[in-house]
Amino acid sequence: MKNWSLILVFLIPFHVFGQEVNSSLTEENLLPLGVLIETAISNAPLISRLSKGQEQRQEEIKIAKKSWTQHIALTGGYNYGNVVVADRLTTPQDISTVFRTNTSSTYYVGAALRLPLSELSTRKNQIKIQELAIEEMEFQKLDIEQTIQQEVTKRYNELLKSLTTIRLQAKKVEADETAVQITEQHFRNGTATMDEYRMALDILNTAKIELEKTKRDAWFYMQTLEQFVGSSIFKKS
Repeated sequence: MKNWSLILVFLIPFHVFGQEVNSSLTEENLLPLGVLIETAISNAPLISRLSKGQEQRQEEIKIAKKSWTQHIALTGGYNYGNVVVADRLTTPQDISTVFRTNTSSTYYVGAALRLPLSELSTRKNQIKIQELAIEEMEFQKLDIEQTIQQEVTKRYNELLKSLTTIRLQAKKVEADETAVQITEQHFRNGTATMDEYRMALDILNTAKIELEKTKRDAWFYMQTLEQFVGSSIFKKS
C-alpha cells in the first residue's frame, strides 16, 4: 500500500502541470499571414521614419525649385506735374498747332531677373541630390519590408508548427492515460507487476512534460509574433 501511495504522489504534480490550456490559442483564431505582414509593415517605426524623411526631401525640392525668385528685382516710379500737350488743328483753310498745359500723374512698374548661370547649375544639382535621396530611402523601405515579411512568416510558421505538435501530443497523453488506467487495473488484479505500472506512468509523465514544453514554446512564439506585428494576432470575436 505504501508503494501505491508513493506512485499517486509522484503522478499528481504532472497532472496539475498539464491542466491549464488556453482555448484561444488555435490556428482558427489567428489572423491570416498576409494581414499580419501588412500590419507589421504599417506599424514598423523605421519605415515611418523613412517616409517622414522622404516628405522632408520633397519639401526641400519645392524650396529649391522656387529659389530663383530671390533673384527677381521689382522696380517702379511715380511722377506728378504739368505736361505740355501739342494738339494739331486742321481746318479747310489752314493747319495750326495749339499748345496746352495739363496737370497729370504717371507711374511705371517693372521687374528684372538677375540669375547667374552658375546658380542654375547649382539649383539643378541640389534637386537631383534630393531626388536620389528619396529613391535611396524607397529602396531601404523595400529592404525592411522584405525582412519583415520573412520574419513574420518564420514566426507564424513556428507558431503553427507548435499548435500542430500540441494537438498530436495531447492525443498521445490521452492514449498514455488510457494505458495507465488499463495497467492500473491489471496491477490491482495481480496480472501486472509494479515495474510495468511504473513504466506506464513514466511514459505518461514524459508525454505530459513534452506537451507542456510545447505549450510554452507556442506561447513564446505567439508573444514574439505579436511584438513584431505590433498588435494582436487574433481575429476579433
